[in-house]
Amino acid sequence: MQELDLIKNKIKNIKKELISIRRDIHSHPELSNKEFKTMELISECLKTYNIKHRTKAASTGVIADIEGEDKSFTVAFRADIDALPIEDLKHCNYASKNKGVCHACGHDVHTAINIGIGNIFSNNDDNRIIPPCNIRLIFQPAEETTGGALNMIRENALENVNVIYGLHVSSSTDIGYIQINDNIVNASCLDFKIKVYGKSGHGANPASGIDAIIIASNIINNLQFIISRNIQAEDSAVINIGTINGGNATNIICDYVEITGTIRALKESTMEKIKNRIKKIIKCTSDSFNGDAEFIETVYFRSLVNWKDASNIVRENASNLLGKNKVLELKPSLGAEDFSFFVENKPGAFFYIGSRNDKLGIVHQAHNGLFDVDEDCIEIGLTIQIMNLYNSYLKKDLFTLGRER
Repeated sequence: MQELDLIKNKIKNIKKELISIRRDIHSHPELSNKEFKTMELISECLKTYNIKHRTKAASTGVIADIEGEDKSFTVAFRADIDALPIEDLKHCNYASKNKGVCHACGHDVHTAINIGIGNIFSNNDDNRIIPPCNIRLIFQPAEETTGGALNMIRENALENVNVIYGLHVSSSTDIGYIQINDNIVNASCLDFKIKVYGKSGHGANPASGIDAIIIASNIINNLQFIISRNIQAEDSAVINIGTINGGNATNIICDYVEITGTIRALKESTMEKIKNRIKKIIKCTSDSFNGDAEFIETVYFRSLVNWKDASNIVRENASNLLGKNKVLELKPSLGAEDFSFFVENKPGAFFYIGSRNDKLGIVHQAHNGLFDVDEDCIEIGLTIQIMNLYNSYLKKDLFTLGRER
């Protein structure tokens, strides 16, 4: 396709600009729901390209629309924009300037790629390339915490969208490779809180109180048996207790303890079974000590399950761009990803682009203060997304509005 060759050349021409944008974002990371300057940077870029957009979607998100030749079909691309509460340990000119905050998961790269789509189809270009159909660019806040995807959907981010694509850098995959599958990509995730209620009393007379710490410790011990004794071995799942807090003094029987944790499960049915077991355990355990306890769900992400037709498009495009041997089968992860909400009712696919380069010392995993990427992944990710646009439109009959799995 001649037009695609022109686009590939344009991508090479704007590569340095996109790397500069990525480094600017990396230098000024912002935590979930606080991405105000990131939002402004995205908006300024889109204004430069004369692309219609609105800011403050879900507080700090951006939704942009680019009109194409066929205005009845829309392909969406999502980029998450938030950073992590981690100290940047790198020594480079684009290291974080915000103490205790770092783009240690590659969201700066995802944002730069989405901005690149806007650049390619800029309305200010004298030789403007008109896309074959409408494009929606979704810049989403709070992926790392509360799950900003749902709030963006409530802001009509998916209105009239036929198919949506998302990507993520992979620090365990070499540059030049991608990973994709047509099944489960990420596990469902439930963050929870357990409140344990006892009765205060003097430490010298334990029988006068009901010790919430003793109840909490027994609950935690009993939860450890759920995975090993109640869940089938082939149904991958984990329960992790992250915090436990309670008590005011050494000589007072503790009357309240708060426990927080997370559950991960590849299957929704497994998640339901674990939740039911936890509720039963905390009730029976607290009852046995004459106390009380309650289970509270705080954050919930569904399993991310790719749509086969969309995944096949990504696989085909990556094979044509990189070579069939550079397209790896993605193994399901117990990590959470709220892109799951976008593909819950809309066709779409999520894939990983390799960003590791041993020769450059870019080897550190995500959520690590030394995390970095081989910035060639920006060109690769952007090219595949543009190819996804064109091929999705060529196969538009696969993505009619209202289609169900």
